[in-house]
Order: sequence, then structure tokens, then C-alpha cells
Amino acid sequence: MSNSSTFAQSRRYDTAIYARLSRDRSGLSENVNIQIAEASAYADDEGWPVVGIYKDNDISASKYSTKPRDDYDRMLTAVRRGQINVILITEMPRLYRRLEELLTVIKLAETTGLRRIQTTDGINYDLSTAEGIHAAINAVNNAMLEAGRMSKRIKRKSRARAMAGKVHGGGRPFGYEADGLTIRESEAAVIRECAERFIAGESIRDIVLDLNARDIRTAMGKEWRIENLQRTIMKKRYIGVREYEGQEYPAEWPAILTREQWDRMEARRLSKRYRWPKGQTGVRKYLLTGLIYCGKCGGVMVGSGRSEENGRPAQMRYRCRRTDNHGRVIGCGASFRIAEPVELLVKEAICHVFDDPKVAVTLAPKVDKDKVRGLVQEYERRKAKLDQLVTDYATDVLTRDQFVQAKGIAEASVQEAREALAHYQEETTAARLPADQTIRDAWDSSGLTWRRSVAQLVIKKVIVKPGHPGSARWRGYRFNPDLIEIQWKL
Repeated sequence: MSNSSTFAQSRRYDTAIYARLSRDRSGLSENVNIQIAEASAYADDEGWPVVGIYKDNDISASKYSTKPRDDYDRMLTAVRRGQINVILITEMPRLYRRLEELLTVIKLAETTGLRRIQTTDGINYDLSTAEGIHAAINAVNNAMLEAGRMSKRIKRKSRARAMAGKVHGGGRPFGYEADGLTIRESEAAVIRECAERFIAGESIRDIVLDLNARDIRTAMGKEWRIENLQRTIMKKRYIGVREYEGQEYPAEWPAILTREQWDRMEARRLSKRYRWPKGQTGVRKYLLTGLIYCGKCGGVMVGSGRSEENGRPAQMRYRCRRTDNHGRVIGCGASFRIAEPVELLVKEAICHVFDDPKVAVTLAPKVDKDKVRGLVQEYERRKAKLDQLVTDYATDVLTRDQFVQAKGIAEASVQEAREALAHYQEETTAARLPADQTIRDAWDSSGLTWRRSVAQLVIKKVIVKPGHPGSARWRGYRFNPDLIEIQWKL
């Protein structure tokens, strides 16, 4: 045989080895390496040159997977370039559990040098013959059938575990040991603290900043993020509930929070007065929004900062709002004040009021636990009634029209109960005072949400009087404190 014919013969068997493992919890890829070793030995025995080794780890080939198979895609690119004649695998399910993907390769075999899919147990799917294509399709259909059966088995097992309240698996949950059952008290105390602080009116952002400043880390040892903490504290795991496909089951692990605490957090989270913070967008920057008024026309003043431009520094200001969102005139629009000295003046006035511990205790709102419990129970009752409507519709007790009408009424009723609970919580616990600090000590270290809650507790209005504030100096500012009037609730 000539050298040219030998070369042509070898080109017919230029081989790509493909290996895949659908799940590798250890991260060692041992099973993938075993597949590669087995395929390499087979290629050596056959005398086929291996032109590429492709492997995808922890990725399913079934229709239920959404992860891309990067090495698989690179292999197909090599096929299109005419570099591969044989795809060598240990078994068909390693390559395909989707018929549409196999059909793509069959089409490629018509226009490229790809000729066969070969398994290490000697099964050859010749893509140049009808028989070989038929056998490959049957193999993939069988793999799809098995994948469907496996998915059902996994779902049945997961449902049974959920109904028994068993641990779902995954990483260590914050507040519990690695078994997911034993409470880690140091972290459980943090969960309880965060829940109470959120119920008491603090923003998630402020709590996150505080946790990170205290070097309190997540279960993974990382800093807290806003979306991470808000998702964590609202998990029903912490009230001893195992969730599965929208259903709740009593969990085998002990609870860290009470159902009442969770309901109070949920009521605040869903309240119209509160929205989960997302990044920096919409984060409140001004202390006195909703409390500060124009002394010239009596209109509301709003935060209206000036951006840095043309060499002028950025500046936070309050201004009288002239029109509302509908274009209606609601103020004169002529009053402005730099925010920093106004807020500093208000801070010092508030701290002076609270300097006497007896005054602080007197002003601190009292929580009527019976009233809170009653509001929570009413909220739960209305939610249960809304859930019952779904059952009534499913069992034909209600027609579709009746269900839609009743659902709208019930949802409004739930929202009303939620708002009532959230409003009472804001009134009674918004100004939760630090146990070991005075207001003056806590002010600078606390977030803006907490400071606002303190201001709202004692201040009725802050009135900006007309005049020329720049004619006087106060604390390094061109500012006249005599042009600011604080009206107290006391």
C-alpha cells in the first residue's frame, strides 16, 4: 500500500473522543477521566488516530437540561471543518438523549467527512447507511425513554422526602450545621436579629452594611449582599417548613423563627410602603422627605440634588415642589435649601430631645402583642380563604366567572390585612432604640432608614422659612438656623 493510500485510509478514522458526566458532586471528574481512558484504549486497539478529546462535566444531555455543552459544540465545529470522521463514546446516552441533536449530526454526515458514531463496546452506528441511522435513532429514543423514567423516579423520591420533611440537600444552610438539622446557635442568633430588625423598620441595605462591618459572613464565608440576605431571611426553612412545588410540609429540623415573625416580615415586604431594594436604584438619600415644608406657600419640599458639572461640586438640596405628577400646581417652586446643614440641625435637635434616658423610654413606642397577634391571625385567615377559592374552582364548586370575581375580592381583602399589619408595625416598632446606646451614639452608625424612623417618631413638620440663609454662617455652612422651624409631635 502506498503512503498516499495509507494516509487516505487513516483519514477515514480520524477520531474524536467525547465524554460526559451529568453530575459530579466531588468536582474530581473521575468518571469522565475513566470514560476518556476507556475510549483512548479502544482507539489504540483499532489503530485510529485521536484528533481531539472533548469532555463536558456535570452537564446533562437530556431534554430537561438547560446548561450548554461547550466541548460538545467545539466538537461539532471540528466536524464541520472536516477534521473528524468518527465520534467515539462509551455509550450512546453519553452523547445524546435528544433526538433533534442526533438529527443535526445525521445532516452533518451528509456534507462532511463524519461517517460513524462508535461505542467502546463495539456498537457501530454507520451514518452513511439507512440501517446505521435507524439504529442510532432507536438508541437515542431508548435513552430519552430512560431519562423520562429517571426524571419521574427522582420526582417521586423528592416528593416523598418533602412530605416526610427531609432535608433537600445542597450546601450548608446559614443557621444550621452541615447536616441541615442541627442549629448553629451563633448564626441562628443573627437570623433572629435580622428578622426583628426588618420587622422593626430597618432596611435590608442597612442590615447588610452592619453585618459586613461586623465581619459576619454567609455560610460560604462571603460578605452578605442585599438580595442574598433578603432571600435568606424569608426562607420558610427558618420556621420549620419544608417546601416542594408550592406545598408546605412540617420539617424534621427545628425552627429558628416563629410563623408570626415570618408573617410580619412578609406583610412588610409586600406592603405598598415597602419594596425590596435593588442595587442603588431608588435608594432613599434624604432624611426629611415627607417631613419638610415650604414656609412661603406651605407646599411639600422634596430632595433635588445638583450633579457635578462645569467645575461645580455636586450638592444635595431640598426644593419646594411646584407641580405634581399630573402637572397640577401644588407649590410655589421658589424655596431651596442645602440639605446638609438642615439635616445636621434636625439631628442635633432630635438628639437633644432624647438626651434624657427617661424621655427616650417614654417616647419609645410600646408593642401591643395581642393586637399584633390578632392582625397576624386575620392576615392568615384571609390568605387561607384565598387559597380555598382555588380548591373550590378546581372541584367545580365555583364557575370560572365566580372564581375570578371572588378572587379579586379576596386578594383585595388580603392586601388590606397585610397593609394593616405593616402600618401597625411601622407605628409601633419603627424607632427601635439600641439597648446599649443613646440616640446620639447610634445616629452616625445607623442607616438612613433607622434615622428617618426616629425623626418621624418625634417630628411633625420641618418648615423652611423664606429669607436669605447665606447671610449667616453656622457650623462651616452659609446657613441661618433661625430660618428653620421644627414642629414637634409632643
